[in-house]
Parts: sequence; C-alpha cells; structure tokens
Amino acid sequence: MTQRDKQNFIVDEREALSAYFNALLTEENILVADKTAVVTEPLVKVVATPEALVAPPVVAPVVIPDERVGEIEAAPEAIAEPKWKEESFQVMLFKVAGLSLAVPLAELNGVQEWDEAIVTPMPGHAPWYLGLVNYRDKQVAIIDTARFVMPEDRQGKLAEEVNERLNRIVYIGDASWGLACDEVAEVITISPEQVRWRSNRTSRRWLAGTVLEQMCALIDPPVFAEMLEKGMGLEDLGV
Repeated sequence: MTQRDKQNFIVDEREALSAYFNALLTEENILVADKTAVVTEPLVKVVATPEALVAPPVVAPVVIPDERVGEIEAAPEAIAEPKWKEESFQVMLFKVAGLSLAVPLAELNGVQEWDEAIVTPMPGHAPWYLGLVNYRDKQVAIIDTARFVMPEDRQGKLAEEVNERLNRIVYIGDASWGLACDEVAEVITISPEQVRWRSNRTSRRWLAGTVLEQMCALIDPPVFAEMLEKGMGLEDLGV
C-alpha cells in the first residue's frame, strides 16, 4: 500500500467512525412523544347561593387521541443483561469498512481466513447474506457484516466485489453465524466503566455500547444472532 493509499484509508476510516457514531448519538437523543394529551375544562366560578351549596359536578378530563399513536411501534422485548459486563472482560477487535467492532471473547467461537471457495452461495436472500460455510462439521450462515451494520448512506462506498475487502470470518455464539470482516485486530481487556452502555435499544439492538478509549462498537452476540434469525429464519437459509 502506497503512502497516499494509507492516507486515503485513514480519512475513510475517520469518516466511517464519524458518520456511524453521529447516527447513534442522534438516535439516543430522540424523545418519544406522549401517545395522548389530556385537556381539562376551565374552572367556573360558583356564586355561593343557598341553591348552589351543593358539590359541583365533577368534570371528566377530555382525552384527545394523538394521531401518531398508530405510527408508534410497540416497545421491544427486554434484553437480558450479559453476565460478561458485570466485571472486566476481554474483547477481540475487528474492522468492517473502517468501523471498529468489538466482540466479547466469552461469545467468540473462532476465527477463520476468508476464502470465497469455501462459501456456498444461496441466491435470493438479503444483500448482506453471503451463503454457507462448513465450519467444525456444521453449516454456518455467513454475513457481510459491513452491509448489515453500516448506515445506508455509507453502503454505497462499499466495494461490490467482496474479495477486495473481506479477509476473515468471526464466528459468534455457538457458531450459528459467521461475521465476514476486513481484518482482525488485537485482544484487549476492558472494564464496564470504559463502556458507554446503551440504555435505549429500540434500534440497532445488537449494539450494546461504545468502548470509549478505542471508539469502537461493542456488539451483543446473542442479540445479534437473534436479530439475524428472526429476520431471515434459519430454515430459509438452508441450515
């Protein structure tokens, strides 16, 4: 890689990180509007005459439905807190399209070199679904991680030819899914205090938080796998 290519790569990486975390910050700051508005009738001054010395009638509040109620999605199911976040834990860093991701070692099943020849394509599925790989005597669904996690406005810059950018496959959980990525980096130890945990996971539920010092996205592998399974169904993937 020439010096100019390295400089362009650094710029692209910074742009990817900036765009991604700006999108997350925007999501975190959105306030959910109340579903209904309550309006009470104005108070009426009562003249104290003998005929009026009785309790005034109680005026019931008028409930005005919000027209947006039908557009508000139901609250997502609660996400179980992972045990590995209770104390210091190790994570492996890897990159997709300039974005750094971290996967807890407790949820890591293995890493394999990317080789298009070992992938059995399954046409007719989502663009991020690459096919199946036989890994440890098991058919594992492989996804193009960049196309799954990156914002849509960044995906146009991804190389269409996956072999130009994919280098490794990261297997999560019980190896039900393989995450194809650009490169695998180091293993580090972090404490819960070093993570900006997400309190509201209404979108990108797989994202547990942000590791502040490394500025990388910490994935929650069980939720990641659950989203993929619900989105496509393992029976539809040929598994």
